[in-house]
Amino acid sequence: MTQNKDVEQGRIPRSLSPLAAANLLFFCLEFILAIQTRSASLFADSITFLEGASVSVLLSSGRNWSMPGREAFARFSRTIILIPICFLFWMIMANYQGAAIPFATPLAATGTAFLLTNTACLVMLKRGMFARLVGSLSDVRNHAIMNAVVVVAAFLTWASGTMWPDVLAALGILYVNESAAEHIWLASQESPPIDT
Repeated sequence: MTQNKDVEQGRIPRSLSPLAAANLLFFCLEFILAIQTRSASLFADSITFLEGASVSVLLSSGRNWSMPGREAFARFSRTIILIPICFLFWMIMANYQGAAIPFATPLAATGTAFLLTNTACLVMLKRGMFARLVGSLSDVRNHAIMNAVVVVAAFLTWASGTMWPDVLAALGILYVNESAAEHIWLASQESPPIDT
């Protein structure tokens, strides 16, 4: 449920504000589920929602802010992204030291739920719904792939009885999300001022 910038034509979708709220809600939900399932991969995946929320704010209400204000929010958001990253490595160490593994069934259920959500968004975008958010097509597709990776990791965790499938999935998703901070900063720079 993330989105790309729609500033090339000077248009900012009005739906970005609720989209920011939705992304933040999903981030909080996935963060809590990551703790409950002891899953590092869910922490990594939650970064996508946090990025989406931050970019949405910058491209909606953030238009009212001065450039220093947008840059300050971008720096704050880039710092907040470190929270799920820190929890990711904390969970890996906790599972390793405690000889624990993620709970495969709720992990699979969570990954499947987010996969279905992103797939539904992908179908709506391909059918022309939310036309101004068409730039988010690749983002939603990539996030759906991450969700599928989480589901596969859950199955392999159940099959192997080890934490390593989840760890590998987490590191892979983290690698894909490495540009999240850059995307937020670019949004702060490209967000155009309100026309007078």
